[in-house]
Amino acid sequence: MSTQRPKTLSTAKESFRASAVSADSRSEVISHSDSDEEWELGNEDKPASDVTIYNYYNMGPAFGKKFPLPYIRLMIAQVVKEKLANKTYNQSEALKWTREVADDINIKMKGRGSSPRFKHVVNVMLYQQTGAGCFYGARAIWDELSDDYVTFTFDGGSFICITAVFGCYQY
Repeated sequence: MSTQRPKTLSTAKESFRASAVSADSRSEVISHSDSDEEWELGNEDKPASDVTIYNYYNMGPAFGKKFPLPYIRLMIAQVVKEKLANKTYNQSEALKWTREVADDINIKMKGRGSSPRFKHVVNVMLYQQTGAGCFYGARAIWDELSDDYVTFTFDGGSFICITAVFGCYQY
């Protein structure tokens, strides 16, 4: 197979297409262009001018879409009073009561109490009221602008139930 120089072509566009192609294999070259206009300078692909791109990322909850504290406080009070009203402290039943209260609050939080991009933690503590003191503390690293919590304390006479729901915004 002999390699021959291509004949001198009249325009630069044609020499660009025929460069380094042997005379025998020139017929096999397929041009992918429909017209010669696409090879002209300044005719590159340009972005669409009718498309608007916004840099959009939520850095916090939208206005009015924070953790719904009033609703959650009302819901917690309703659940705790419903489950623990007219009961006296019994050590064997206390574990069952705390689980029932926590599960009911969690289920209701997944329903109407849920907010987009918020995670919640339900914490229920029930202890016998014998005159001894009790200290309850919680620590977390959170954003004061978007994260929040609600607590509710129920005094059942022979016991006290402290319920806390924490809502943390997921970035």
